[in-house]
Amino acid sequence: MTENQPKKETPNFLEINWEKHPDKSVLLGMGRSLTYDQLRNRARLLAKSLYGLGVRAGDQIAIMSYNAPEVLELGHALTYLEVGLVMVGYRMKAPEIEFIVDNSDSKILFFYHEFADHILPHKEKYTKILPGGFISFGESAVEGTSQYESLFTDVSDIDLDTFEPAEEVGSSMIYTSGTTGMPKGAARSTDFVTKDGVMDYLFSTISFFKMEPDEIHLVCCPMYHSAPSYFHTITFLLGGTMLYQPRFDPQEFLELVDKHKVTSTHLVPTMVTRLLEVPKEVTDKLDLSSLRTVICGAAPLFPEYKLAFLDRFGPCLYEYYGATETGLNTAITPEEMRERPGSVGKAFANNELIIYDENGKEVQNGERGIFYMYNSIMMDGYYKNQNATSDAYQGKYMTAGDVAIRDEEGYYFIVDRIKDMIIRGGVNIYPVEIEGVMSTMPAIKDVAVVGKSDKKLGETVTAFVVLNTANEASAEEIQTFCGKQLANYKIPSDIIFLDEIPRTPTGKILKRELRERL
Repeated sequence: MTENQPKKETPNFLEINWEKHPDKSVLLGMGRSLTYDQLRNRARLLAKSLYGLGVRAGDQIAIMSYNAPEVLELGHALTYLEVGLVMVGYRMKAPEIEFIVDNSDSKILFFYHEFADHILPHKEKYTKILPGGFISFGESAVEGTSQYESLFTDVSDIDLDTFEPAEEVGSSMIYTSGTTGMPKGAARSTDFVTKDGVMDYLFSTISFFKMEPDEIHLVCCPMYHSAPSYFHTITFLLGGTMLYQPRFDPQEFLELVDKHKVTSTHLVPTMVTRLLEVPKEVTDKLDLSSLRTVICGAAPLFPEYKLAFLDRFGPCLYEYYGATETGLNTAITPEEMRERPGSVGKAFANNELIIYDENGKEVQNGERGIFYMYNSIMMDGYYKNQNATSDAYQGKYMTAGDVAIRDEEGYYFIVDRIKDMIIRGGVNIYPVEIEGVMSTMPAIKDVAVVGKSDKKLGETVTAFVVLNTANEASAEEIQTFCGKQLANYKIPSDIIFLDEIPRTPTGKILKRELRERL
């Protein structure tokens, strides 16, 4: 930005929607409801209190919570101050929480009362938190913290309407899952929507997924992950209503759709499969006709589950490929999914997509390569981690580390992640191919394939398997099944039976944990 280019003022969609429909419900969930008028009043009071605590433009604050109204209130309070929001995963343990809060330079830590034992015994490690900066909320008061509701009764006397756009703005961050190494904060500045192309990208999302101002969006994935947070934001931009389900339960999910006439939602693949397991006699009693858009991503969804979902719930399932750092990069409609159930679709919105080989040369259609993308909503970078930022880019393009193929008509197929590739005797093996075959065996409920170190071959194939309770299968039977569909070198040498495959909350398999077991 030069001296002749003044900073663009960031639009405040809360103020915009409040003027349009102050009495419309913006939120239902956790035993509370809020209208746009109530949200505006509380967000403004909260902003003033935070200012009184010493929070200033350019700062970050953190929150560790289920999907709760406090997350919505806090997020919009920060827009008045141009302060960034850092989401801390509620399944994280003390060292991870400490790292994220410290690494993000957060000045305040809000948390749901259930998580006090993960935080308060280690208060001395949070060296950047302001006095009075540990703030709890929920059903129970937490000793040694400020209480959230007290922030609405003793507020600073500042005029939010006369704030000038600040030169320093904070960065909102979602930290990567951390399946390898320490989490990295994918940072986007709070004036993000003023950047060229961003609003066009947002409106492309609205159009592609057929979202409307009457949207009732069921939020059941944790909002400390990027895609649920993104579609939550899209619903708010439209002036719609959000319905929070703090913890996913498939039957309750469907009952909420029926009761509140839900129109859209975001799911991860494990949620799709769990919905398919709900007995038909249950779903036959429910009216699910309002559900027009079910958006799925974050991990591979096997083709047979896609088709089964379409058959059972109608043409409402959309899939995308994307990452915390790069947003949505491809997308596929229900109609296209019928024709190409193995594809994640074509380039989405203003994405520029390219596939490179290991030498940085662009590959031809039909050839495997590392998937790179560029668009208007990519992160600014990993917060305070220039090396990791540089490593992820090739020129202006960035990769999430996945291997892809593009067909002649421009449809993309995700083959595997680079680091998941197994090299057996000099031959590349892609676990996703083996997992896809094994998942079609009726006895197998879930499967994950990794490489096992071998002195002679370099690596051999190991499969971790969860059996369906109604079926039994031996390792030999599974290997025989694989042998009918896979080359011999792809058949798992070892099969290990588990009760559950370890996954992140977004459904990604924690293959690091599986390798550690070996």
